[in-house]
Amino acid sequence: MKLALALFLLTATAAQAQDGRVWTLANDKTLPEVALVYGAPNSDDLVMTLRCPRGTGQVTAAFLVEARLADRRENEVWVDKIGRPAPWPTSVTLASGLASATLRGQASADDLNGGSLLSAEVATRAPVIAAFKKTGVMTLTGLGETKSAPPVPLKQVRPFLSACR
Repeated sequence: MKLALALFLLTATAAQAQDGRVWTLANDKTLPEVALVYGAPNSDDLVMTLRCPRGTGQVTAAFLVEARLADRRENEVWVDKIGRPAPWPTSVTLASGLASATLRGQASADDLNGGSLLSAEVATRAPVIAAFKKTGVMTLTGLGETKSAPPVPLKQVRPFLSACR
Protein backbone atom coordinates (compact mmCIF):
# COMPACT_ATOMS: atom_id res chain seq x y z
CA MET A 1 0.00 0.00 0.00
CA LYS A 2 2.83 2.44 0.81
CA LEU A 3 4.33 2.09 -2.68
CA ALA A 4 0.95 2.82 -4.27
CA LEU A 5 0.51 5.86 -2.03
CA ALA A 6 3.95 7.12 -2.98
CA LEU A 7 3.02 6.86 -6.66
CA PHE A 8 -0.24 8.69 -6.01
CA LEU A 9 1.49 11.50 -4.16
CA LEU A 10 3.83 12.12 -7.08
CA THR A 11 0.90 12.95 -9.39
CA ALA A 12 -1.55 14.43 -6.93
CA THR A 13 -3.03 17.83 -6.19
CA ALA A 14 -3.05 19.03 -2.59
CA ALA A 15 -5.35 21.31 -0.62
CA GLN A 16 -5.99 22.48 2.93
CA ALA A 17 -2.78 22.59 5.00
CA GLN A 18 -2.95 22.03 8.76
CA ASP A 19 0.20 21.31 10.76
CA GLY A 20 1.89 20.46 7.46
CA ARG A 21 -0.79 17.91 6.61
CA VAL A 22 -3.04 18.25 3.59
CA TRP A 23 -5.69 16.31 1.72
CA THR A 24 -4.24 15.04 -1.53
CA LEU A 25 -6.32 13.77 -4.43
CA ALA A 26 -4.50 11.18 -6.51
CA ASN A 27 -6.55 10.87 -9.67
CA ASP A 28 -4.08 9.98 -12.42
CA LYS A 29 -6.29 8.33 -15.02
CA THR A 30 -3.40 6.08 -16.12
CA LEU A 31 -3.40 4.36 -12.70
CA PRO A 32 -5.97 1.71 -11.74
CA GLU A 33 -6.78 3.33 -8.37
CA VAL A 34 -7.89 6.75 -7.21
CA ALA A 35 -7.16 7.96 -3.67
CA LEU A 36 -7.68 10.71 -1.14
CA VAL A 37 -4.80 10.87 1.33
CA TYR A 38 -4.52 13.01 4.45
CA GLY A 39 -0.97 13.48 5.68
CA ALA A 40 2.23 15.43 5.22
CA PRO A 41 3.31 15.46 1.55
CA ASN A 42 6.47 13.57 0.65
CA SER A 43 6.68 11.83 4.02
CA ASP A 44 5.51 8.76 5.89
CA ASP A 45 3.20 10.94 8.03
CA LEU A 46 -0.18 9.56 6.89
CA VAL A 47 -3.32 9.91 8.99
CA MET A 48 -5.88 8.27 6.72
CA THR A 49 -6.48 7.20 3.14
CA LEU A 50 -9.60 6.59 1.12
CA ARG A 51 -8.95 4.67 -2.08
CA CYS A 52 -10.75 2.60 -4.65
CA PRO A 53 -10.15 0.73 -7.87
CA ARG A 54 -11.80 2.80 -10.60
CA GLY A 55 -15.42 1.95 -11.35
CA THR A 56 -15.84 -0.68 -8.62
CA GLY A 57 -18.25 1.19 -6.33
CA GLN A 58 -16.11 0.19 -3.34
CA VAL A 59 -14.04 2.52 -1.15
CA THR A 60 -11.35 1.22 1.20
CA ALA A 61 -10.70 3.42 4.23
CA ALA A 62 -7.36 2.88 5.96
CA PHE A 63 -5.67 4.48 8.95
CA LEU A 64 -2.83 3.90 11.39
CA VAL A 65 -3.34 3.33 15.11
CA GLU A 66 -0.88 2.95 17.96
CA ALA A 67 -2.40 -0.33 19.17
CA ARG A 68 -0.12 -3.17 18.17
CA LEU A 69 -1.65 -6.55 17.33
CA ALA A 70 1.55 -7.96 15.81
CA ASP A 71 3.61 -9.91 18.30
CA ARG A 72 6.40 -11.53 16.29
CA ARG A 73 7.46 -12.69 12.84
CA GLU A 74 7.28 -16.35 11.95
CA ASN A 75 8.70 -17.27 8.54
CA GLU A 76 8.49 -13.64 7.33
CA VAL A 77 4.82 -13.36 8.39
CA TRP A 78 3.58 -11.27 11.32
CA VAL A 79 1.55 -13.24 13.86
CA ASP A 80 -0.40 -12.10 16.92
CA LYS A 81 0.11 -13.34 20.50
CA ILE A 82 -1.81 -16.55 19.85
CA GLY A 83 0.00 -17.27 16.59
CA ARG A 84 -2.62 -16.16 14.03
CA PRO A 85 -1.08 -14.66 10.88
CA ALA A 86 -1.92 -11.15 9.69
CA PRO A 87 -4.27 -9.70 8.64
CA TRP A 88 -6.39 -9.94 11.78
CA PRO A 89 -10.15 -9.29 11.84
CA THR A 90 -11.32 -6.13 13.55
CA SER A 91 -14.23 -3.69 13.50
CA VAL A 92 -13.84 -0.29 11.87
CA THR A 93 -16.38 2.52 12.16
CA LEU A 94 -16.66 5.21 9.49
CA ALA A 95 -18.61 8.33 10.40
CA SER A 96 -19.60 11.44 8.48
CA GLY A 97 -22.12 13.88 9.89
CA LEU A 98 -24.98 11.88 11.43
CA ALA A 99 -24.25 8.79 9.31
CA SER A 100 -21.98 5.98 10.44
CA ALA A 101 -21.22 2.40 9.52
CA THR A 102 -19.43 -0.21 11.60
CA LEU A 103 -17.81 -2.67 9.25
CA ARG A 104 -15.77 -5.83 9.30
CA GLY A 105 -12.24 -4.69 8.74
CA GLN A 106 -8.75 -5.98 9.10
CA ALA A 107 -5.56 -5.05 10.87
CA SER A 108 -2.01 -5.53 9.65
CA ALA A 109 1.33 -4.76 11.22
CA ASP A 110 2.62 -1.23 10.70
CA ASP A 111 6.34 -1.95 10.35
CA LEU A 112 7.28 1.72 10.18
CA ASN A 113 5.57 3.01 13.34
CA GLY A 114 5.11 -0.15 15.40
CA GLY A 115 1.31 0.03 15.58
CA SER A 116 -1.35 -1.37 13.27
CA LEU A 117 -2.82 -0.43 9.93
CA LEU A 118 -6.61 -0.80 9.97
CA SER A 119 -8.78 -0.94 6.87
CA ALA A 120 -12.37 -1.59 5.89
CA GLU A 121 -14.31 -1.53 2.64
CA VAL A 122 -17.61 0.30 2.12
CA ALA A 123 -19.88 0.69 -0.90
CA THR A 124 -20.12 4.12 -2.51
CA ARG A 125 -23.93 3.82 -2.17
CA ALA A 126 -23.72 3.52 1.66
CA PRO A 127 -25.31 6.37 3.68
CA VAL A 128 -21.97 7.25 5.28
CA ILE A 129 -20.47 7.86 1.83
CA ALA A 130 -23.52 9.92 0.80
CA ALA A 131 -22.93 12.08 3.91
CA PHE A 132 -19.21 12.30 3.07
CA LYS A 133 -20.09 13.52 -0.44
CA LYS A 134 -22.07 16.40 1.10
CA THR A 135 -19.75 17.32 3.99
CA GLY A 136 -16.25 16.15 3.10
CA VAL A 137 -15.97 14.96 6.72
CA MET A 138 -14.72 11.45 7.55
CA THR A 139 -13.83 10.03 10.96
CA LEU A 140 -12.40 6.52 11.35
CA THR A 141 -12.43 4.48 14.56
CA GLY A 142 -10.92 1.11 15.40
CA LEU A 143 -9.13 -0.66 18.26
CA GLY A 144 -10.28 2.12 20.60
CA GLU A 145 -8.65 4.92 18.60
CA THR A 146 -10.33 7.59 16.47
CA LYS A 147 -8.69 9.45 13.60
CA SER A 148 -10.21 12.59 12.18
CA ALA A 149 -9.07 15.27 9.79
CA PRO A 150 -10.30 18.60 8.48
CA PRO A 151 -13.04 18.24 5.86
CA VAL A 152 -11.88 17.20 2.41
CA PRO A 153 -12.57 20.03 -0.05
CA LEU A 154 -15.68 19.08 -2.03
CA LYS A 155 -13.78 19.85 -5.25
CA GLN A 156 -11.69 16.76 -4.36
CA VAL A 157 -14.51 14.57 -2.98
CA ARG A 158 -16.65 14.69 -6.10
CA PRO A 159 -14.00 13.57 -8.63
CA PHE A 160 -12.84 10.91 -6.18
CA LEU A 161 -16.32 9.40 -5.81
CA SER A 162 -17.06 9.77 -9.53
CA ALA A 163 -13.96 7.74 -10.36
CA CYS A 164 -14.92 5.11 -7.78
CA ARG A 165 -18.42 4.53 -9.17
